Amino acid sequence: MEFKIRERVIFEVTLEKLENRRKKVINFIRNYIKADQLENKESKNFDLKNYKPENLSTNTYSVFSASLENNRIIGACISELYEGGLLKIDKLIVGKEYRRQGVGLMLILKVIGYAKKNGIHNIQCVSLSIDKESKKFLKKAGFRKVGKLRRYLGKQDYYIWEYLP
Repeated sequence: MEFKIRERVIFEVTLEKLENRRKKVINFIRNYIKADQLENKESKNFDLKNYKPENLSTNTYSVFSASLENNRIIGACISELYEGGLLKIDKLIVGKEYRRQGVGLMLILKVIGYAKKNGIHNIQCVSLSIDKESKKFLKKAGFRKVGKLRRYLGKQDYYIWEYLP
């Protein structure tokens, strides 16, 4: 019997406040959105204009990134703050070669820590209903399914997930 031991990638997760660094994170997300739309058959009508750096104010949007020691971005998360203590995770993306290595979970934990620190009472996100990996991941991160959006984007069904810190 042969065993393979895989080394864990060493990375750091940070809240991005510098405009130049936020641009790099947003470009990373935009590139993966385009690729994932094709793979997951998600709506091609998704408005990528939302993810222009000038549209993401630091007051409303929190941009987190996971980076290697050489500052190469391997994962990112954008969350939007709403009135009434609600934080909505807009996008959470991890590079394909870094999935299942704890990158997404660390990004989620950083968002949860940010929410607790800022008195946010509710974190929500949506996932494509046919995406079994997202469902498994969100359950592992402590989210619970609270609803379903029928024929939402591109006439696909999505689940609504919630985390109460």
